[in-house]
Amino acid sequence: MQTEYMEHEIKVLNVDIDQVKAKLEELGAQKVYEDERKFTILDNENGDYLKQDKLIRITEEGSVKVSIHIHNSKPEIKEAIKYKASRVKEQLDFFLAIGLKPIAKAKAFRISYELGDIDFDIDNFYKIPPFLEIDIEHVPNYQELLKKLGLENNEVVRMGTEQIFEHYGLNYFEEYKI
Repeated sequence: MQTEYMEHEIKVLNVDIDQVKAKLEELGAQKVYEDERKFTILDNENGDYLKQDKLIRITEEGSVKVSIHIHNSKPEIKEAIKYKASRVKEQLDFFLAIGLKPIAKAKAFRISYELGDIDFDIDNFYKIPPFLEIDIEHVPNYQELLKKLGLENNEVVRMGTEQIFEHYGLNYFEEYKI
């Protein structure tokens, strides 16, 4: 299968949002986004996509993005196919017409920064401690970067958001079930 995007990211758990913002700005990172994001997760009646470790999601964050994540629970091989859409309602109508329906809706507050080729996203899902997502594709030594951010003692994981919820003893899909 030809895919558009392979993820190369780490998550730094339980971060202090104000501290991370200050350190990123001190390093010269530029804030590029700060707002609430909304997620709609879709599946068929039987939950077949989630059973196959596939996640279909509509994300609203200034624009509308649609994505399917393949091997969703395995970040080391997770792949995603993504595209931008014009309207949420059109996408929902399309998915409903092919037998997919919303099964969960979530909200999170995100602050995004860019420093050269590196993307940083601070996510706060309200039900778990905030975490920092770092796209490490262009980072030769992320340990050094964590030290500059004062995060060298924080827990670092390669997990998707759903697995981070499990890490804290919560089921993402149950927490946000429709």
